[in-house]
Amino acid sequence: MTLGLRALALSSLALAAAALPAHAAPEGSPVAPDEATLSAWSVLPAATYVADSEPSGHWTSGNAGVPAPYAAQPVQGFSGTHAPGDGSFLVLSDNGFGAKANSADFLLSLHRITPETDAADGDGETTYDETLFTFSDPHHHIPWPIWRDGACADAEDLPAGYACTDADRVLTGWDFDPESLQVADDGTFWVGEEFGPFLLHLDATGELIEPPIPTPGVMSPSHPTLGDAVPNLASSKGFEGLAISPNGTTLRPMLEGATAEDKAAGLDHDLRIYTVRNGAYSDEFLRYEMESPAHALGDFIQVNNHEALVIERDNGAGAKAVFKRIYLVDLRDTDEDGYVEKWLLVDLMDVANPAGLSPYGDPFTFPFFTIEDVEILDARTIAVMNDNNFPAVGGRSSTEPDQNEYVEITLAEPLKVDRRLLPGR
Repeated sequence: MTLGLRALALSSLALAAAALPAHAAPEGSPVAPDEATLSAWSVLPAATYVADSEPSGHWTSGNAGVPAPYAAQPVQGFSGTHAPGDGSFLVLSDNGFGAKANSADFLLSLHRITPETDAADGDGETTYDETLFTFSDPHHHIPWPIWRDGACADAEDLPAGYACTDADRVLTGWDFDPESLQVADDGTFWVGEEFGPFLLHLDATGELIEPPIPTPGVMSPSHPTLGDAVPNLASSKGFEGLAISPNGTTLRPMLEGATAEDKAAGLDHDLRIYTVRNGAYSDEFLRYEMESPAHALGDFIQVNNHEALVIERDNGAGAKAVFKRIYLVDLRDTDEDGYVEKWLLVDLMDVANPAGLSPYGDPFTFPFFTIEDVEILDARTIAVMNDNNFPAVGGRSSTEPDQNEYVEITLAEPLKVDRRLLPGR
C-alpha cells in the first residue's frame, strides 16, 4: 500500500480479524496462546537511581512516596530493550517524566540490568548494573536548539533549584522521547522516538552519528520544526516499535497511533509499519489493525524475515487493565491488501503460574498501563518488561509507585526464530 492510498477502505480480511473472539487465534493459527507459562519473574525497585548523577524532576511534584525533585537520575521508564546474550539486558529509558515540558532535566540514557531468573519463591530481584551511556550530539547533527545548548537559555521561567548547564550537547527528555531500540551488526544503536517522530542513530558511546531522520509526511505536536504546520499525529504516538531484519539491513519503525489522515479515512484502528533501508524510507508501508482504536502499540520486533511480535495494549492499569496481549504477525501480505495477518500469542492478563514464581497468583497478570518491551530469548522463551512511568502508581498498588517488573514466558509452541535475532548473535 502506497502513501497515496490513505483513503483505502477497511479490507474484508481486516474486518474479519477485528471480529475474532477475544481469546481465540484464527483458524490455522501456528500458536497456542492458552498454554503460555510464567518461567521467571524479577523486579527492580522503583526508587533505583544512577549513582553520583545529576538531580532531576524539577518540573514535577512526584508523589507522597517519592516527592520530587530527586537527588539523582531514576533508572526507570524502560521503553526498549536488547539482550546481549550474557543474561543481562540493555534497557532504554524514555523521555523521563511523561512529557517534553517536564523532562528537561532527565538525561536520555541506556542502562544495563540483570534479572534474577532462578528465584523460585516470588522474590526475584533485578540488579541495576551500570549506565552504558547518555545520549549526546557533540558534532551538532541536530540543526535546531537543544535544551543544553540554547533552549534552556531562552526559557522564560526555570523552576527553583535548577540552573542551565554549559553547552555540553547532552540530550534530555526535552529534546527527544526514545521509545524503541535496535542494535546494528556494526555495534551502533538505532532508536525510534516520538517527538518527531524521528529515527536516531547513535554510536557505541551514545553520540549521534547523523542527523535525526524524519518520518515522511508525519509530524507530532512536539516536532521541533513544526512551526505553523498542522500536526497529523497525536502526542506520544510515534515510533513505539522498531524491528530490524535478521541480516541487519532493514529497519521497520512502527507508529503507536493512527495518523490524522487514516482516522479521517475510517482507518482509526490502523498502525503504520514503515520500511527504512540505508536511512531512506520506502514509498510503501504495511498496516497493523488493532482490536480497538483505543488501543496502542507497546513494542514490535522481528522473529525472522517475515514474522514479528507486536504488543497491543489498552490504557488501563490495575483493576482497569483488560487487554495486554502479544501477537505474532506475518509481514508478507500475501493477499496484497496492505495489512499484516495476526495471531494471538500470549494474553499477558492470563499467564499460567503453577510454580508460583511471582507473588501475584495463578494465573499471573501483568496489569500495567504501558508494557513496552519484548525480547526473544530462544524459540520457546520470550522476556517482557513494563515501562513503570516513574513515579506512577496503579499497576500493583494505588499508593506505592509501580516497579520495573521482568517476566519470562515459556510458549506452548516454538517460534521460527532466525538465530541472527537471538541474544549473543
